[in-house]
Amino acid sequence: MSSSSLKVHPLTSQNRAGVAQLVFDSHMKSVTPLFHFLKLRPLALLLWTAIATGIFKYRQTSLGSYLEILTVMAGAVIVAQGVLFLTLLYEASTTAPGHLGVGQLEVFGDQDRQEDGETSSSKAASAGGAKKRNVTESATTTTTPSGTKEEEETVVKGGSLAGKDNKFFVLEKSGRVIGCIGAVVDRTKNEATLTNWAVNTDDQRRGAGTHLLKTLMDAIAESSKKEKIQTVRVKLQGYQVPALRLFHKFGFVQTDRTPEWMGERVALEMSVKDWGRNLAKAKAEAQKQE
Repeated sequence: MSSSSLKVHPLTSQNRAGVAQLVFDSHMKSVTPLFHFLKLRPLALLLWTAIATGIFKYRQTSLGSYLEILTVMAGAVIVAQGVLFLTLLYEASTTAPGHLGVGQLEVFGDQDRQEDGETSSSKAASAGGAKKRNVTESATTTTTPSGTKEEEETVVKGGSLAGKDNKFFVLEKSGRVIGCIGAVVDRTKNEATLTNWAVNTDDQRRGAGTHLLKTLMDAIAESSKKEKIQTVRVKLQGYQVPALRLFHKFGFVQTDRTPEWMGERVALEMSVKDWGRNLAKAKAEAQKQE
């Protein structure tokens, strides 16, 4: 896929719905890989057998009925899968700030609303001498006893904070959202955490993922001096093999990995200073392969 056929845009009120749908679909793909753990593996089989045995012992029922034991085991597996599915569905669909999936989008404001707010704030500042500020969904100002106006945190819908340093890019092809990624900047820790990585599988194989990651990392590297970002972190799900390969390709190093039964999430990080060098290496390797 030629990069010229792809367009990168900020998150706006027009493409937010498409981004939310893409993030939801991407998150729910983890249902099947997580269910693999609940198949009849040795440890899982022993666990369900122990549960069934305990139930029958409590009921003082003869353990000679293997059909009843298998029925209880099957029921336990079905219940566990149902609980897991509902948990993933809630995490993916809820808009509560901080939750996986759509909820994480709430820390990013709509760029078009911010620009409208900046324009109106600029007019107000020129007219009354007030400070210029960013505004998204709603904003308030406080007046000090001296009569000066102070800036407050920008609040987006859902009640979450939208830091002006946060970045979010949406990858579109023919007006259709095919990828997205965001970065939440924490100046207190001098780091940026990448969130909401989602790219259509077919498009990622054609280079869409590479184009999207390079766009975001270049933006982070460019503003790293101003925002004092030293480290970039990201946490991906274990089933996202193409994404893991892509991040490793550009120099991200694995720092932690949660077990499969806990969702198998892989934590990666990289120094911002290493981005330029790793990008040059990746380009050199790509040229050699050509």
